[in-house]
Amino acid sequence: MTDPYQYYPTPEALSRKAWAMFKNQQFARVLEPSAGEGHLLRPGPYQYGKRLPIDCIEIDIRKHAVLRDEGYAVVGMDFLQFQSGSVYSHIIMNPPFAEGAKHVLKAWEILFDGEIVAILNAETLRNPFSKERQLLLRLIEQHGEVEFLQEMFAGEEAERKTPVDVALVWLKKTSTFEQDILGSILDDLRQDRREADDVAGEFQLPHELALPNAFIDNAVLMFNAAVEAARRAVVSEARASRYRTMLGKTLGELNGGGISSEDESSSDAVKRTLFKRYHDLKNRAWASILRSTQVTSRLSSTAQKRLESDFEAVKSLEFTVPNIYGFLQGIIDQQGEIQLSMVCDVFDLITRYYSENAVFYMGWKSNDKHRTLGMRIKTTRFVLPGHKVESYHNSLNWESERLLADFDKVFALLDGKTEADVSLVSVFRQHFHALRVGKRIGGSYFDVRYYPGVGTIHFFPKSKTLIDRMNRWVGRQRRWLPPVESQAGQGFWQQFEQAETLDRAFHTEVNKQCPRSSRHVHFDPFWAIKHGGESEREKGHRLLTQAMSTVLASRGIDPDAVLENEPSSLLEWAEALPSDTVLALAS
Repeated sequence: MTDPYQYYPTPEALSRKAWAMFKNQQFARVLEPSAGEGHLLRPGPYQYGKRLPIDCIEIDIRKHAVLRDEGYAVVGMDFLQFQSGSVYSHIIMNPPFAEGAKHVLKAWEILFDGEIVAILNAETLRNPFSKERQLLLRLIEQHGEVEFLQEMFAGEEAERKTPVDVALVWLKKTSTFEQDILGSILDDLRQDRREADDVAGEFQLPHELALPNAFIDNAVLMFNAAVEAARRAVVSEARASRYRTMLGKTLGELNGGGISSEDESSSDAVKRTLFKRYHDLKNRAWASILRSTQVTSRLSSTAQKRLESDFEAVKSLEFTVPNIYGFLQGIIDQQGEIQLSMVCDVFDLITRYYSENAVFYMGWKSNDKHRTLGMRIKTTRFVLPGHKVESYHNSLNWESERLLADFDKVFALLDGKTEADVSLVSVFRQHFHALRVGKRIGGSYFDVRYYPGVGTIHFFPKSKTLIDRMNRWVGRQRRWLPPVESQAGQGFWQQFEQAETLDRAFHTEVNKQCPRSSRHVHFDPFWAIKHGGESEREKGHRLLTQAMSTVLASRGIDPDAVLENEPSSLLEWAEALPSDTVLALAS
């Protein structure tokens, strides 16, 4: 007897491959549209020892009891008639081979925002004779990827064997604000839209923050519609509360066994509820604008936190088109300062842990009480600790990945680009096993080596120019280097550029001035300038400056010598930067 449902239970090895194909492993709720008896779901996601919610659709009603016994919720029978897909973050499926394209297209149609992984007969993609198969191929080209596998249903663990090759398809659907959210609300508020367009026409933003006008207009429309819906809901709830009160108390309340609820229909209660809901909606609305700008996608995590701390004041503003444009213009005005802070954040991260990551040079002479030394990152290698993971993990933790992402954002900024072509996060995700066994793998701006036993990452910069650019940005910001318009002598730039070659002699001279005993260091100037009190920092700077002066003098270098009409190397460097970068620095 033929199987009308083409039921081929998914082998465990294929099930694991399917789950591993999801890029986003943060599962909110999962749908399996052709669940059978749940074979595909058995390696599914767990959190805190519990299986995350998975909803199932299965056309064979005889299998529903099996699915429920396994702890899954059965939400339907015929997936092709199912409509409520917007609540799911992931859809995983092994549909009937004869209808694979149709089922994947249905999943794409109902999914609001999330990922799809589907197991298909390879012929579905290799022989695209129908419009459905051709459309599926276009979707994969534009929004996904595919892996072809052989004999997955022919092994010993396959309950029903078939020699067909399979295609493991991954798709990512990203919602659009206007198309997926507004819907009928826009139709009801067309007049408001025309008025909003008139207001928006008065504002223009530079290209780097140019959100589509429709996005801003529609965000305001959505907010106003949400506020009106909330108002109606609160009034309706108050009316229901009034009627409930008029009906009298329950027997439990009369006998003292129940808790009499507060009168939710009073004027004050209605106002409090409206106020709470209005501010919640306004907070959400402003957050959607902040998270939608192109600038925030380029911010480091620390810079984003700083911007979001300032956002507390911004979100108290009324959510209107003029206020939104004013907020975005404010980000533009601060862009140069934001970028410099990002570079300084990463510089401090590199120099914070290992003293070997940086070298010292004689800082610019100013009116400060004590002349201080400047620091610059080494161009050859630096090391960052604190990235140890458990042996069973196959990637770094979230905090480590965020640090790597910050590195790429800052060095892309220094390179005049919006993002790295090959990110460090992708390097660790795609080559984690190779890194764990000592391989050196390259991204856009660094080769990296990972030592899991001690949890250190070794960074090997690919561009000395970009490291030098970071050193100069930070040096100027910290006043270790002269301002762009100032004139420095050849000796100053000589010792700045030769800082790495002078580093060993510098440390030797420091050890002479601060000799180590067999048990401890009498005074460690390096520790003092980072962690000591004011007097210790002053003493540390004084000793280090003396040591550096001795080293420079022994090589005939005078950092204070200024020649007539000598050009400033820093000025020449700044003039060579892209114009938009210089503008950002000058703002």
